[in-house]
This record gives sequence, structure tokens and C-alpha cells, in this order.
Amino acid sequence: MVVKLTEPYGGSVMSFHDLSLKTVAIILIAAGVIIVFAISGFQARNLFAPSVTEDAQVVIKNQEQGTCVVEGSDRVPRTISNCPYNTGDTVSITYKPQQPSIERHELRQTAAAANTTAAG
Repeated sequence: MVVKLTEPYGGSVMSFHDLSLKTVAIILIAAGVIIVFAISGFQARNLFAPSVTEDAQVVIKNQEQGTCVVEGSDRVPRTISNCPYNTGDTVSITYKPQQPSIERHELRQTAAAANTTAAG
């Protein structure tokens, strides 16, 4: 004898057997993403935060790797790959607050030009 459970208003009780494999996969992936964000402390609103553009100085230049490190006003060190700048150069950087990636960068003033201006 097979008994089918029904809700008081005539609807049937939903079980995982009624869901397609695709729907179960989407639910599991969404749950996994939420769990990872919760564990890492990542805030999704930072993804949609407006970009910040400001001038920063190159603090470290790694010749071997071809990278530079700049630090914005939020005190997060950011790496520029294939860096054409030198230590002390002033670079305009565009980034999202509290995220380490740089969206754009361009030279504002070289360290040599800054020293010449200051000495003159």
C-alpha cells in the first residue's frame, strides 16, 4: 500500500525527489557560495562599492618580479604587475575600497621630478 502525503489544502508535500538535478545543483552551489562568504568575512556590498581614484606613492619596486606596491589612503597594499614605475613615483590608482586589486593606474609624477621641484 502506497500512501501519498497531502497538505490540508489539497497541495502535495514537496520533497527532494520532486526537484530536478539541475535545480538541486543550483541550490547547492548557491549555498556553497554563501557559506564561503560567511566564513571568509567577505561583504558582498564591497563588490558594488564605488571606485576610488587617488594619488599614491610607489613604496616597493621588485625588479625581479617586475611588480610595484602602492598603498592608498585605506592602508591596503596593492600590487601593480609589469610595473613601469620606480620607488617614490606618484601614481594615480583606481580601486574598490578594502579590496587589493587595482582597476587602473597611471603615472602622475616621477620621483626624480618631485626631487627637482622640491630642490628648486
